[in-house]
Amino acid sequence: MLHRRPTAIAALLLALAGSLSACGFDYPTDRVNTIAAGTQNRDASVDVLGARVLSTAEGEGRVIGALANNDVDNDASLDSVTDLDGAITVEEFEPIEVAAGRGVNLSTAETAIPLTGDFVAGDVINLEFAFSTGETVALEVPVVKNCWQYTAVPTPRPPSRAPHPVTPRARTRPRASRPPRASRPSRSRPRS
Repeated sequence: MLHRRPTAIAALLLALAGSLSACGFDYPTDRVNTIAAGTQNRDASVDVLGARVLSTAEGEGRVIGALANNDVDNDASLDSVTDLDGAITVEEFEPIEVAAGRGVNLSTAETAIPLTGDFVAGDVINLEFAFSTGETVALEVPVVKNCWQYTAVPTPRPPSRAPHPVTPRARTRPRASRPPRASRPSRSRPRS
């Protein structure tokens, strides 16, 4: 009889350990899961979500992504964006207002944040976002090409690099038309 009690206790502890090991903390499903091409920062009262630089040409682009104001009582605004490395010039822009408890999509916002400098698609730029709340957020922002899902994003050119008007050239000779392709003979073997 005495050997049953330790065996029962061991079996109970083994079952309890197995069930407790299945319980845990900090599961991936308990954390914010953002699958996106851009960079995120949720440390300030205004979240910077999916930040990217959309490259419109070599050395030109604009900041896209989203801003989400977590303060449900006070409005906030994005007042400035600066390059921490000093290689990029961020053109001046009107502060972008983010209403209390709301968000703003920077790719469709009335105010664009144009950039010029030494960068191409595939680079990563160290940008600092400064808000009217007095908070700043530093991010390593990837530069993406203006293709696929980004073609619908308006891409105003910075005033310093405005294109010259181009007049179309007149054709000097008419296009030559191609003769129709001749059909190829069949490659099947004759039966014997």
